[in-house]
Amino acid sequence: MSGSPKFSEAEIAEWKQKILTAERRRRAEIEAKSRQEAEEQERVRQLEESRAQIQIRVNTILSYLHWQSANIYIQEAVTLQNRAANQQMLIALAESEIQLLEISEELVKIELGFQEALQRKRRDDEEKRIRADIERQQFELAELERKVAQISDAEAMKFDAAGRQQVRRVFQIVRDAIASQDPAAVRRPLTEATALVQKHLRQLLQGQRGSRHLQAQAFRQLADLQAMIAGLKADPVVMRWQAPAISQLTAEINAAQKAISDGWVQQEIAQLSEYRQRSQTIIETANAAQMQAERRDYIADSIARTLEEMGFNITFHQAEHPEHPASAIVLGAATNTGKGISVSVPIAGQVFYDVDGYLKESITSVDGNAAAVCDEAEQVLTEMHEALEEKFGVKMDEVLWEGKAPKRILRQANQLPKQDKARDRSL
Repeated sequence: MSGSPKFSEAEIAEWKQKILTAERRRRAEIEAKSRQEAEEQERVRQLEESRAQIQIRVNTILSYLHWQSANIYIQEAVTLQNRAANQQMLIALAESEIQLLEISEELVKIELGFQEALQRKRRDDEEKRIRADIERQQFELAELERKVAQISDAEAMKFDAAGRQQVRRVFQIVRDAIASQDPAAVRRPLTEATALVQKHLRQLLQGQRGSRHLQAQAFRQLADLQAMIAGLKADPVVMRWQAPAISQLTAEINAAQKAISDGWVQQEIAQLSEYRQRSQTIIETANAAQMQAERRDYIADSIARTLEEMGFNITFHQAEHPEHPASAIVLGAATNTGKGISVSVPIAGQVFYDVDGYLKESITSVDGNAAAVCDEAEQVLTEMHEALEEKFGVKMDEVLWEGKAPKRILRQANQLPKQDKARDRSL
C-alpha cells in the first residue's frame, strides 16, 4: 500500500438496518433508565449534601449564639436560638433543594438578626458606658464642689480670692463639657479642675493655719487687755475720773473680740496695741485729774483750818456739784459778830470769795476814776493769805474784786508747798 489513504462507502441492507435500529431503541431505553437513576441518585446526593451543609450552618449559628449570648440581650438570644433550632427540624423534613433554599434564606435572616442584635447591644453598652463615664465625671465634679463648699466664700476671699475665682470658672467649663455628653471632652477640664481645687484648698488651709495662729495671739492679747480693764475698774481713781473712757474702751475691746472670733484677725490685731496705749493715757489722765483734785482739796482744807484759827466758824464745807468729781469745793465761815466769808475753790483756776457784813466804800483814785475799797474784808483775807502761806505753804494772789484799783501787785493762788510734791501718785 502506498502512503496515501484509501476509502470507500458501505451500505447496510434494509432488513439489517431495521434490526440495528430496533436494537438501538431497546438499548437507548435501558441507557435512558440508567441515566434517570443516576440523575436521581445525584439529586439525592446533592440534597443530602445541601442538607448536611445547612445543618452545619445551623450548628455553627447555634454555637456562635451560645458563645456570644453575653453580647446580646437575653430575650433576643433566646429568640434567635429558637429560630435556629426550628430550622433543624425543617432541615430533616426538607424534600427538595427549594425547601432547603428557603431554610438557607431563613438562616441568612437569623445571621443578619444576630449581627443586628450584636450591634444593638454594643451600641447600648457604649451608650451606657458613656452615661456611666458622664455620671462618674458628674460625681467627681460634685465631690470637688463639695470640698470647695466646705470653706465659705468669706474665708476663701480672705485667703485665696483669685484661686476661688479660678475654681468657679473651671467648674463652669466642666459643666459645659458634661452637657455635651462627650466624656473625652470632659477629661481635660476635669483634670484641670482637680488640680486647681487641690491648690486652692492648700492655700486656704495654709491661710487658716496662719489665721488660727494669729487669732490665738490676738486672744492672748485680748485676755491681757481684759485683765487690764479689770485692774482699771478696780482702781477708784481711774473710775472716778475716767469711767466713760473705761466703758468705751471695754465696748471697743468686746467688739474687737467678736470681730476676731469671726475671723477678722488681721484687721483688728493692730488695734489691740492702740487699746493698751489708750489704757496708759487713761491712767495718766486720771492721775493728773486726781492730782488737781487733791490740790483743790488741800487748798480748801487749808483755808477752812486757817479761818477756824482766825475765829471763824465753818458753816458748810462741801462739793458744789457732788455728782461730779471735778466740782469746785465751796465752804462758808462766819464770826459770832455776823461777818461771813464764802469761798469757792475750783479744781483749776482762781479762788473766789464772797464777803458779808464788811463795810464797802468807793473812793477816787489818783487817775480820777472811782475805785471800790473794802479795807476790813481785804485785811482779813490778806491775813488769811499770809497764814496760808506760812502754815500750809499755799501762796495766794492779791485779793481782787470788781472795781478795785488795778495798779496793785497780783499774786496767784496756784502753788502748793514744796514738801507736798511728794504726794504725786504714779500708776
